[in-house]
Amino acid sequence: MYTCDREFRKHWIIFLAVSVFVAIFGVIYEWYGHGIYSMSMILAFLYPFFLGFVPTLALSFSELMTDIPYEKGIRAGCNLFYSGVATLTVGSIAMGVVEIYGTTNRFMKVYTIAGIVMLFIGMCVACAAFLIQAKTNEDPDEEEGEDGIPFES
Repeated sequence: MYTCDREFRKHWIIFLAVSVFVAIFGVIYEWYGHGIYSMSMILAFLYPFFLGFVPTLALSFSELMTDIPYEKGIRAGCNLFYSGVATLTVGSIAMGVVEIYGTTNRFMKVYTIAGIVMLFIGMCVACAAFLIQAKTNEDPDEEEGEDGIPFES
């Protein structure tokens, strides 16, 4: 059984590698862009860095995650959240390509809207599953007193 902290350790390494790859890709693409720059392309690495690397790094060292198994609900929410990060990253790169080419495209907004929706739904699903798992992992031997305050016998 894999716990969340163990899985998030793998994930932050992957997000760091993706951030570095996207940053290098953006630099190389700008280099061959004939002197035309796009902020969407230059800053595309910030999506996987701030939405992927930073949260998973924080969660991998969190004491709350050591006892929570990385199961269906949490995995589904995280996968949806990660898909939102990927959508925003690809949308930013695509917008950069379009800007460097010298045109505009109104359909580029679809990436942003879809990415934000996936981020939000993924966070809601993962948080709900986390709360359910946290409640089931509470100590069943602990009895509660009259006011719902736990006491030891």
